[in-house]
Amino acid sequence: MEERYTGAWYRWLPETFSKAFEVHVIDGVTLVDSVEEGAFLDINSTLYYKAGQLAQVARLFHERRIHTGDVFWISDIEFWGMESIRYLARLQGIDIGIYGFLHAGSYIDCDYMAPMADIGEWMEPGWVAACDKVFLGTEFHRDLFIRKRLGNCVYSPIAKKLVVTGNPWRTDEARAVVDSCAMPLLNPRPHDILFPHRPDKEKQPGVFVDLLLGTDYHKNMEVVFTTGREQYRSTNDPDSVARIMQLVGAGNAFIKTNLKPSQYYMTCRQSKVTVSTALEETFGYAMVEAMAQGSFPLMPNRLSYPELVQGDHRFLYNDEAEFYLKLGYLHGLDDSVREEVVDYARAFDGAEDRILKEMTGE
Repeated sequence: MEERYTGAWYRWLPETFSKAFEVHVIDGVTLVDSVEEGAFLDINSTLYYKAGQLAQVARLFHERRIHTGDVFWISDIEFWGMESIRYLARLQGIDIGIYGFLHAGSYIDCDYMAPMADIGEWMEPGWVAACDKVFLGTEFHRDLFIRKRLGNCVYSPIAKKLVVTGNPWRTDEARAVVDSCAMPLLNPRPHDILFPHRPDKEKQPGVFVDLLLGTDYHKNMEVVFTTGREQYRSTNDPDSVARIMQLVGAGNAFIKTNLKPSQYYMTCRQSKVTVSTALEETFGYAMVEAMAQGSFPLMPNRLSYPELVQGDHRFLYNDEAEFYLKLGYLHGLDDSVREEVVDYARAFDGAEDRILKEMTGE
């Protein structure tokens, strides 16, 4: 299902891995064609899809089509049953490789896996243990997993399997999407502030609204909210959505709905500043996407965010007072500085090549 960056990964990873391996993609079947329940995935459909993948893997083992030296890649190791791949290989005396990516997990209070934290406490280290290496987007996420799931034991054999590579990302591809459809504009960046996140509690849209209403500053600004869905909705914070709708009704903001990736990237390109107020972030695709289009990020000085801008404090705030200070500063910053934030996004280019290098040992 095309949801945020999943379609890109589906293209990029097989393309990159084919440099060293003969790649066979094992797909599952979804129950729905769009997210009906949940923030960014439908968990029922996701489990159904993964169960279908696992069933095919079991058949491949049954038919003796898996051999020593074969390598499995798992794009999200929060995969119930993935440990059975290692089990089936050991039963047949086959030496395989298993590698995967860790996006988030039940150790994050507002993650969709959080209701299973009491089980995830044991399962998640086991999933990493079942792999040869597991890749993560940021040092923050690696440290968080070690602290929450490994008792802060950095010397654990499981901890040594965690490798920070950044999330797969291609800046020039994202920019080319906009360049190919860009129309000349009298005002190349008409949007003063972009709030790029889904309006769920972990992204704190209510805090963003409070910051807007905390000053008259916003009344002279164009604020835009976005979604790739037909309706602007929240999984767990309808009150904040109602407040955003009030802002829209008062003429102080507007919402862009049903955006395709190219349209969303165009919105990023048209935005002077992109703001985050998130409580949870292990990488930060929304901010990297905005930076790739030259929009100045304004992010809380916590989580993975400092790593996105290599600690550049011009784009980080610690409290409400600093938020207003930095917002005014960024709106007055010369456009030539935008190339610097594009370069910050570009620093994550080639993550899939770094992953492949770790997989092959070259």
